[in-house]
Amino acid sequence: MDSLTNELLELLNKKNEGAFEVLFNIYYPRLVSFAKEYVPSEEAMGLVQEAFVSFWEKNPSIISEPQLQSFLYTSVKNNCLMHLRHEKVKKKYAEETKLITHNQIYSSALEQLNTSVVAFQEIEDIIEKTLAELPPRCREVFTLSRFEGKKNQKIAEELNITVKAVEANVTRAIKVFKSALKDYLPLVIYLITLNR
Repeated sequence: MDSLTNELLELLNKKNEGAFEVLFNIYYPRLVSFAKEYVPSEEAMGLVQEAFVSFWEKNPSIISEPQLQSFLYTSVKNNCLMHLRHEKVKKKYAEETKLITHNQIYSSALEQLNTSVVAFQEIEDIIEKTLAELPPRCREVFTLSRFEGKKNQKIAEELNITVKAVEANVTRAIKVFKSALKDYLPLVIYLITLNR
């Protein structure tokens, strides 16, 4: 998983455009995946972009990556809630009760979702613990695939194993992570659903 250096966090605090671009490139796909759990794809992309605009305009003082994650995910969460509430009003007098119920369920789920700094620290701790408990080869394959972003073919060549063996190890690891992170799945969906 990409992480931000202290130097980058300092540059973000100084409103450095290059640092903001790095931040955007790392977190935009993750936040869109998160938002798409609650709103349609096109709306998700727009709501995430709004969160980044808000971050740039408000320029909050950031001292750690969990704090940054909390700000971004909370912004996207609130944007999704506002969107769902707006859609509910628009459909109030329409005969689309199914959509309204659907939005109400997702609104309730979002309101209960913990996007605090503590939650992100807990996620990091669970990821590290779960990763350490994976069998060595499984851990190695999963790290190369999900955290270093390497394609299955490249991993197979690097480790001198078949692509099917790579896929099997990634699938095995994903099952373990899904179980370990079941209470936080919407926040870490980008980790376990990336297609390679």
